[in-house]
Amino acid sequence: MDITAYIIIFISTVLAIAFKLVLFKRIQRWMDQDLIKGLAGDNPEKHNFLTRKHQELIKQKIKRKHYHQQLTDFAEQFEQTDH
Repeated sequence: MDITAYIIIFISTVLAIAFKLVLFKRIQRWMDQDLIKGLAGDNPEKHNFLTRKHQELIKQKIKRKHYHQQLTDFAEQFEQTDH
């Protein structure tokens, strides 16, 4: 094989990996938003509250595996407060 073939293989591999990472991150965001929508139901105030809390979890660099429990706890906290 000549150098052109190696370049094509390298570029294709890098692009495939980049595509996989972008798609993976997008799916994670969709899953998070679906969880928030499910916990909030038809309540826009609760949805906004959970979205803000989700952003705080991201800023605090909380691991994703803890998002579900944290957001569920925040949803219960929202219900207990006077809204």
